[in-house]
Amino acid sequence: MKELSLYQIRDMALGSGRAVFSIQQLANLTGKPKAVARVYASRLVKRGLATRVLRGRLSFTDDDFVVATQLVEPSYVSLQSALLFHGLTTQVPACVECISPKNSRRYRALGIAYHKMPPSLMFGYEAHARSGSYAFVADPEKALLDMAYLFPRAPLPADLLGKLDRARLSGYVQRFQGRGEKRLGMLLVPSGGAGADEDADAGAGAGANFILKKQAGEPT
Repeated sequence: MKELSLYQIRDMALGSGRAVFSIQQLANLTGKPKAVARVYASRLVKRGLATRVLRGRLSFTDDDFVVATQLVEPSYVSLQSALLFHGLTTQVPACVECISPKNSRRYRALGIAYHKMPPSLMFGYEAHARSGSYAFVADPEKALLDMAYLFPRAPLPADLLGKLDRARLSGYVQRFQGRGEKRLGMLLVPSGGAGADEDADAGAGAGANFILKKQAGEPT
């Protein structure tokens, strides 16, 4: 069985499009038994050609978004991290915030947090090319709705509403069911009552005529 150099393995990994590998994935990549792949992984880390991000997981990139969405799969970057990615906020979160159908967890050493949401709500994100690999990132509209779903009492960035795609936002709201459905359904209301939609179409733009509805119990 032909021995592969560490540089060959690194190049194979980078050429595959992935950047984060489990030992089994590395074995599949190299065509070697898992025990051999484990030795390769250790040598790659010692040589500085890869980083051990978790036990049995190594990365060939230091891009936080790439690591976050390939370390736990499926997952995607959302919340404030996604808004920062899209240039819609200057607030830098303390960690990369992700959504996954798996149990919530936080890897403090890596600066990554995962929030659990049901599989039916795993939509509204796409792959973006980063650092020779890819990362899954939520659309701005889905990032805002994820905030409303996960943190129902937290204030939402109302100044973003005019910058979002109104049709997409409405479509996403309709797909939410169960927890938070009522709040999400009333999260956005026309800012002029009846007839506001017509005014918006004739006025400044379809996405600018929304305001945040007050929280239940909030004084008027």
